[in-house]
Amino acid sequence: MAPQSAYEIARAGGRQAGLLRPYEARSTAEMRRALRSYERQVALHQQKMQSPVQCIQEWDQKSPRVQQALLRHWQEDGARNQELAEIMRGILQERHRQACKTRRNLSTICST
Repeated sequence: MAPQSAYEIARAGGRQAGLLRPYEARSTAEMRRALRSYERQVALHQQKMQSPVQCIQEWDQKSPRVQQALLRHWQEDGARNQELAEIMRGILQERHRQACKTRRNLSTICST
């Protein structure tokens, strides 16, 4: 059995389920902007984890405990933003499928 996407989990009432209804009511343009924003945040957090010295002043002077806490925080934020991006992508894909289905139904009605 293939692992479920964050969208499928949210759709089934799991993690991030409360996010679906408010976002489904938004325009497609807003959804695309949200998706781009979440994707940028994922990239930013990956960059921070790969090069913490460039993101945090005096990184080398921080204790190992503080460094690990920051890395863990960035990893968790990146994962959360990745989930949110997957949910936005799922909503957009569902809208696209529904629009195609509607167009097919309309073309069948119009051709009869």
